[in-house]
Amino acid sequence: MLLGVQYYRPPSPDPSLWEQDIADIARAGFGTVQLWLIWGWVETTPGEFEWGDYDRLLDLAHANGLTVVISTIAEMQPAWLLRRYPDAAMVDHLGRVTPSTTRVEAQSGVTPGGSIDDPRVLGHMRDFLDAAARHFAGHPALVAWDCWNENRWAMEGDGYLDYSPASIRAFHSWLRERYGDLEGVARAWRGRFATWEDVQPGRKPGLPYTDLVAFQRFLTERAAAHLRFRRDTIRAADPAHPISAHCGEPSVNSAGSLFEQPLSRGNDFALAAELDGYGCSSFPNLEGMSMLDLGLRIEATRSAAGERPFWLAELQGGGGRLGHHVLPAVRADEQQRWLWNGMGRGAKGTIVWQWRDEVLGRESGGFGFSGDDGHAPARAEAMARTASLIAANEDFLDAYRPEAAQVGVLFLPDTYYLEWAQDGNDGRQVRESMLGWMRAFEELQLPYEVLDPDHLDRLDDLKLLVLPWPLSVPPAALAAVATWVERGGLLLTEADLAAFDEEAFYHPPGERTTSALGLRSLGRRELPASATLSLELDGVPFVLPAASWLEQYDETDARVLARDTGRPVALERSMGAGAVVSVGSFLGLAHSRASSAEVLRFTEHLVERAGVAVSARVPGTDGTAVQWRRGTSGDWSVLFLIGAPHSEHFVDIPNLGEVVEIEELMDGRAAVVRQRLVVGLSAWGVAVVRWR
Repeated sequence: MLLGVQYYRPPSPDPSLWEQDIADIARAGFGTVQLWLIWGWVETTPGEFEWGDYDRLLDLAHANGLTVVISTIAEMQPAWLLRRYPDAAMVDHLGRVTPSTTRVEAQSGVTPGGSIDDPRVLGHMRDFLDAAARHFAGHPALVAWDCWNENRWAMEGDGYLDYSPASIRAFHSWLRERYGDLEGVARAWRGRFATWEDVQPGRKPGLPYTDLVAFQRFLTERAAAHLRFRRDTIRAADPAHPISAHCGEPSVNSAGSLFEQPLSRGNDFALAAELDGYGCSSFPNLEGMSMLDLGLRIEATRSAAGERPFWLAELQGGGGRLGHHVLPAVRADEQQRWLWNGMGRGAKGTIVWQWRDEVLGRESGGFGFSGDDGHAPARAEAMARTASLIAANEDFLDAYRPEAAQVGVLFLPDTYYLEWAQDGNDGRQVRESMLGWMRAFEELQLPYEVLDPDHLDRLDDLKLLVLPWPLSVPPAALAAVATWVERGGLLLTEADLAAFDEEAFYHPPGERTTSALGLRSLGRRELPASATLSLELDGVPFVLPAASWLEQYDETDARVLARDTGRPVALERSMGAGAVVSVGSFLGLAHSRASSAEVLRFTEHLVERAGVAVSARVPGTDGTAVQWRRGTSGDWSVLFLIGAPHSEHFVDIPNLGEVVEIEELMDGRAAVVRQRLVVGLSAWGVAVVRWR
């Protein structure tokens, strides 16, 4: 179980502070420090690598019993690179060469720099990564590499990137691999091309979708290829230490931002598959996250990591600052709730960002664990206590695994591409539909799995699967889901299933590839004035919020669940041992906009209908004030419970049976009363209860 703190992002902190800081970090209970190894700082002169400051920091860490994670910041390039290869610069969607400058939170190196599709840029980047791995691999303090920080490559651009000659050549190579040749591209895109120069990536939302979607998909897959490049370079020089990376936000959140296309930093599922571990940054008090919002991020990252370890890669250390705006401080108790909530969901490590308050730019005066927001002493005391608990229960916590989920939500990257091609960064319906269903499961406190069309290995563990905003679903994934339904699964799909193909062409209702599920659309209709659907399933009535539009269905061979103007807008169809429930609107989007008790009641009915085993219930909570996760460690059953400090909760555990031994690992209390757990939370609002 790794517990660490980010320390060095050159040139801060000043070297005069290092010796005392490293000793204080150890006293605060941290076992690891993370260092930013910035290419532009290390190789200011071509071929000359200056490692001295890092050597000293690793030696200090080792002398204080600390290990070190090195985060390779190869995307902050040396200034000489573009002087040597000016034609390697990135180009934006308007054809403008993008100037490179220092990054918003750093003082060394330039960004976005040269294109990561340019072999000359990659050659020098390989030299840096190789030299770093060779230099540090043998140091006794090194514990792991973080090979790509938040998967960044397009920072500080003034337009969408990258349309450089090197990237367009790489895009053409990607198209050849996908379609074979120029004629193959013409057939798929329904176009006519005389030469490859006629095949251009989409540049601006609102134009025909096909080339825009193709270029977004290329950027996503290119990110995975670049990650492999970094991993392979480091692994060749250091075969011993684990290599991980982390995202800035999970893929399910990545619907586009300022001059970034959706998923342009990669798909977490594909990235994590290349690594020994994967993480995600989270700054709850900077971004106004609730405990539930943080849970969404953690579960999305855990799902993408699969069987690999996942970690809280940058967990907010102290009060945030953005320019001259002071944001909420970080109290010790809430920080511990964030950390232990992550552990309960399976996280095997945490890196707190960062030790000292920042001194550069808009982050100045913020984020320091030991910073001046008024809570640093309490945070240090609490973290030392957590470190002692981890040390005393290390084998138990390392062996802990949260229970496998029986409900899931299918993340569909193609729908993110499609919406961005139409609405750019103003489009948020796809993301909110996805998050709305995840939010519903959080509010019901049901463990859930996020799946990706290319990583459906956990599908067979599920009994209920939801397809949010399913306008574009890869045919192979749709076929796999249909087979799963036939074996007994219960599928809920929202409107317009597979309305668009993989090339982003719309298929009229009578031409869609949904025959595997037996659904036949009759097209879109306006929402009713009430913006609700009156639906009845298994004799139980629901009045559900609708969003965006209604889809009407052919009711042949199906049971009608709801009608509008006399036509079916929701139905159920049996398939083998399972069933498909299709609702002709977007319940997840509606629930995301305004939490709906009816959506939650409907979801609970589906859960019960699917036969999902509910392993714990905390009566009287909706998942926003109290959260829990169950799991096992060896022969122990385990419950992590997070809520208000010193609060008491009854927890219903089906089949609790005879408890021979029960322990609460914090300073709270736990007992069994009439086949219920009675749990008193600690001063942090955390309990870890185990029994057997």
